[in-house]
Amino acid sequence: MGVGLAGAAATGLAGGQQGHVLPDDYWRLPLAEQGPAPQNWSESERSLAPEVCGTCHADRYEEWRTSLHAQAFSPGLVGQLLTFDAAQAAGCMECHAPLAEQRLAFEAARARNEAHSPAGQGLAAAGNGCAGCHLRGHRRFGPPDRETGATGPGGVDAPHGGVFRTADFEASEFCGTCHQFPQAAAVNGKPLQNTYAEWRTSPASARGITCQGCHMPDRRHLWRGIHDPAMVTSGLTADFGADAQKARFTLTNSGVGHAFPTYITPSVAMRAVALDAAGRPRPDTAVSRVIRRVVAFTAGRWVERSDTRLMPDESVALDLPWGDSNRVRMWLEIHPDDYYDNEVYDALLGTLPAEGSAARLIEQADARAAASRYRLFERDLERPERTGPVTAP
Repeated sequence: MGVGLAGAAATGLAGGQQGHVLPDDYWRLPLAEQGPAPQNWSESERSLAPEVCGTCHADRYEEWRTSLHAQAFSPGLVGQLLTFDAAQAAGCMECHAPLAEQRLAFEAARARNEAHSPAGQGLAAAGNGCAGCHLRGHRRFGPPDRETGATGPGGVDAPHGGVFRTADFEASEFCGTCHQFPQAAAVNGKPLQNTYAEWRTSPASARGITCQGCHMPDRRHLWRGIHDPAMVTSGLTADFGADAQKARFTLTNSGVGHAFPTYITPSVAMRAVALDAAGRPRPDTAVSRVIRRVVAFTAGRWVERSDTRLMPDESVALDLPWGDSNRVRMWLEIHPDDYYDNEVYDALLGTLPAEGSAARLIEQADARAAASRYRLFERDLERPERTGPVTAP
């Protein structure tokens, strides 16, 4: 993610070289090169490019193109990589562009002074593409057969030697390889990326709901998360109420299978403001409650400033007394890229040469991050005329 932690820890997939499970070293990072493909394979069968996979798997390719996995080699990441040496860059790329061939392509582009351009980056520009999850040593791996549930090798006479199918692709541990940092790098007892561990102790886990169940419904390669308003709405419950003294906004993490938000990047804020007789906000009455994990890298180490995130089934409320107003507005404000927008990118732009490639990429990323903010659950509440609690419409 470009903030000082390189790589991620494997999380214990049921390994083995036999049966219907993934090889032990499937997620050993950094990934090894694919090596030579069988001589009788076509160029398409040899390719590691997502668009080539899409010639046969068009639906999955089109879904992937809309995902953040497809954007993992983003201007913000590349702008930072240009300030790193090859070893530091390789650490970040373990999750953002995991193939060994992508690391080689990026360093070759850097040597040609083309690493700032997607056209020059070659395979690296694909980010977290098909091959990063599905190919090892030019062998294809995937989930159980959709119709029969069959696992193990299949279709050996099919293109690219068929596919080895395993239920490991449907396990949350598969996602944990990148979405769980090691406990050895914990900050105040919790790794910066702690999503798999949060899920493991959640009600969703107890009910058998995996990461894929929410983020890859019907095996769709979407991976929607906090950048997607519909996805966030589906995991939260917002309740609004009013009595003679105040208006209240209650937010519950009712369906997110981990902390909300799970990572240090987003900032979420419950907000409320009184309205005047014309329906205009009165800034002097504004109140808010921030939901996020705040960390800082200082004196060579990470420290945690605060952690107000909502764990599964946890609720928090924001009250606004009526004062001399009869109407208030309440909403939830989501800034998915707050940490980068207001800390990482600002710091980089203060030090990078203004006309350099890295600065131009960071400026582009900063603009995107600022534009990612959105609102949910916006509601106007009226002061009740009678005594006692009422529920807002």
